[in-house]
Amino acid sequence: MVFRGAATFIVRLSRTLISRPAKPIFTSSIHQTSKFTKHPTRFYLFPSIYRSFLAPTNAQNVSSNLVPFRLALDDIKRRLFFAAPRGSHLLLGLLGYSLLPQSSYDQCHFDKTLHQIGNLLSKSSMMDQFSQEDEKHYQTVLDNYELGRLIGCGCNAAVYEARLRSSNSQSNESDIEILSQHSSNSTDGESFTEVQCQTSTCMTDSCSTNSDILPAGRFNLAIKMLFNYGVRSNAEVIKKAMDKELIPLRQYFSHPNIVRMYSCFVDSFPLLNEAHEHYPMAIPTRLSPDGYGRNKTLFIVMRRYDLTLNEYIRSHQPDVHQRLTLFAQLLEALVYLHKQSIVHRDLKSDNLLICESTGELVVADFGCALYQPPDLKVPHQTDEICKGGNLALMAPEILNSEPGPKNYLDFDKSDLWASGTLCYEFFSQPNPFFHGTLRQDTYDDQNLPSLASPPIIERLVHSMLFKNPENRPSAVLVANCLQLYLWFKSLKSTNELCQVYMWTALETLFSKHTLTRVELNLKKLFFERQTS
Repeated sequence: MVFRGAATFIVRLSRTLISRPAKPIFTSSIHQTSKFTKHPTRFYLFPSIYRSFLAPTNAQNVSSNLVPFRLALDDIKRRLFFAAPRGSHLLLGLLGYSLLPQSSYDQCHFDKTLHQIGNLLSKSSMMDQFSQEDEKHYQTVLDNYELGRLIGCGCNAAVYEARLRSSNSQSNESDIEILSQHSSNSTDGESFTEVQCQTSTCMTDSCSTNSDILPAGRFNLAIKMLFNYGVRSNAEVIKKAMDKELIPLRQYFSHPNIVRMYSCFVDSFPLLNEAHEHYPMAIPTRLSPDGYGRNKTLFIVMRRYDLTLNEYIRSHQPDVHQRLTLFAQLLEALVYLHKQSIVHRDLKSDNLLICESTGELVVADFGCALYQPPDLKVPHQTDEICKGGNLALMAPEILNSEPGPKNYLDFDKSDLWASGTLCYEFFSQPNPFFHGTLRQDTYDDQNLPSLASPPIIERLVHSMLFKNPENRPSAVLVANCLQLYLWFKSLKSTNELCQVYMWTALETLFSKHTLTRVELNLKKLFFERQTS
């Protein structure tokens, strides 16, 4: 009896609160006296809850009387919800839920709602780590940086950890203060005829634990020193010859899963301690009689990442959800590159870098990248056409292509195929193509190795590895499928998906601090491009 009495009281109180008329908040013709009734328009913020309290016998009459109220409600929801106010999260959540009719979904209205959510997310300042408003352009030379240990070396470049150099007289200055001094000093009368710099930085969150600027004394940057064997020592010529490396530095180019570059400059090749051991051929002849390098080369300043993919997998042993989250970040990078008409052509685990503290994955090393708008097709008339950098993970349609007067190299889905082979490494399995188990010219689509993942993910990866590129799904479709599995895998109906989709979008919009940076970025990228 006590329970029934309490329930009755709650229902009656809810009726009073929910049906209580409110004053119009926004000026609109809809707020005037309705033509359907002589009484002023009333505002019901929670119609689905309100209707659930009404008796079935009165539902038809109430439905006819609520017509002007629904019109007013639509206007309130459109203006109040999509203005992204900073009020109660519960109120906004219920408003978002009430955007969806209970019985059926209007596709046009739903598409409009998704579009507005995507627009809000795309303008979200927290998500936008590459705000163009915070750009600073400054000139710099290698002497402005203090180099640490060698963290990577290949046939084309060496990478050192680095930080901005502090002067002895101002040793207590923060990295941001030093950066601002470099920016202000760029207007001085100093002449850098051979040293030119392009910079795109957004390093303003120094107080955050996720900041790109770390306390003085720690190496928060990495400098990539390219090997210059044949380009004459002129800044413009060098930059033009090595422009592929600078793709992530372009002004319009910004994505959380693409390596973060801050600046580039041309300077003299230094003779460092590890040079004779790791890259003796790249040393200029004036510094070593056995070297073949030129006197000047290109340096790229970027964010320092802790581990490569394989190093991270071995040291952290992530669970299935974490592995799929890493793979989803790779796919999001491919979606963005494809949208920009760029193909990486050198995807491998060493070029997938991970920030240990946040779990962010980025694609690095664009030395073999190709910018080929609009369809990523290159005429293949001679053998001199470059197919890419990594033969072991080169897509079958590229590796097996023969030159001819009317032949083309179609790179549209080549990176997607390479990422499918890398998925085995995400799950701590040997890459079947990199380790020689399978060959691109002889393997069969039906005999691909099993993957230690959920069955639906295995089917998705196998579809990415189809030998015929026309049978492969697009990168967008694969990325969407993986994100649906990550966030909505327990749903069983379309209506349930739409409701949970709206709630998840609301969480991304208004509860950002409860999500990790990786989850926030993934959900933002997913919601931005969706339609019903």
